[in-house]
Parts: sequence; C-alpha cells; structure tokens
Amino acid sequence: MYNISLDGFHPSTICVELSNLQPSLQEASELLLSEYPEETVKDFIEKFARTTEIMPDDRTVGFIIINKKSKMISISVAKIPEGTRQAIMQIFSKYKEAGINTEIDIE
Repeated sequence: MYNISLDGFHPSTICVELSNLQPSLQEASELLLSEYPEETVKDFIEKFARTTEIMPDDRTVGFIIINKKSKMISISVAKIPEGTRQAIMQIFSKYKEAGINTEIDIE
C-alpha cells in the first residue's frame, strides 16, 4: 500500500501487488525528483495501482510513504521473501545516494 503526498496536491493512496513492489520502488524516486509531479503521480498510479477486485484472502504486507516536501521514502513491511528484502535494500541504497531520505522497517 502506497501513500503518496506531493506538495500542493491531494494525497494519493494506492494498492500495489507484491509482484509489482520492486518495479514500483525502482520508479518511486521519480515522484520526488520530477519537475512535473502531477503527471508523474498519474503515470505511476496508472502503471502500478492494482485494478483487480480485492478478495477475502488478500492481505496488506506493508506500507510505503512518499513525501515530496521532506524528500522522504519510508517502507514498513512484514513477511516478504528474502530476495525481495534484498532488492528493497539495494533500491533504498540508491535512494540515499541520490540524496533522498529513507526509513526502512522490514521484519
């Protein structure tokens, strides 16, 4: 689940399937760095937001908060595959190198 807060725009909350987590995180930095935030968030939502019906056996495994004003990406997830955890750590390392503030909470 993403919560996206861009300066001057209404916050957006979207559900992203676990299979799209890594690709969405790889592109999430654009939400903070783009000169055209409104278009960028629309593209991001179109590309990654879940469009299928939510089923009773679906569950939320974590949250990602993106805040443009504080140039921050924060993730809190539980019970994800080790390969996914490692990929998240690599992606967030690149965020830090780009000057983006990060917070990571992975069980």
